[in-house]
Amino acid sequence: MPDPIRFAPAGPEGWLAEKDLPLEHAELLAGSPVGLDHAYYSKPGLRAGIWRCGAYTERYDNYPVDEFMVVLEGEVTLTSDGGPSETFRKGQSFLLPKGFKGTWHQPGPMLKYYVIIG
Repeated sequence: MPDPIRFAPAGPEGWLAEKDLPLEHAELLAGSPVGLDHAYYSKPGLRAGIWRCGAYTERYDNYPVDEFMVVLEGEVTLTSDGGPSETFRKGQSFLLPKGFKGTWHQPGPMLKYYVIIG
């Protein structure tokens, strides 16, 4: 039987000191998404970890997965096509559902926990 997995808010030891790398993105509208991702757990259809990235804005025409996020530092504003705009800040959590259409605007560095299903 697997053991529980602890998520550290600074990532695994030494992770915050590691060099940022270009990150995958959808349609880039502004900025340069560089940062780092660490999966604490991964199996087919499920991935959970910690992610950091600098300021950028991107557009999604069809978000590919269901993703639950907890903002540890920074903020992000999500604006749905034809719908509301929501800003999520440090200490807040949200779910970005598969199929989301709209923009992700991150005005500064952000650190988050994530759980991706799909």
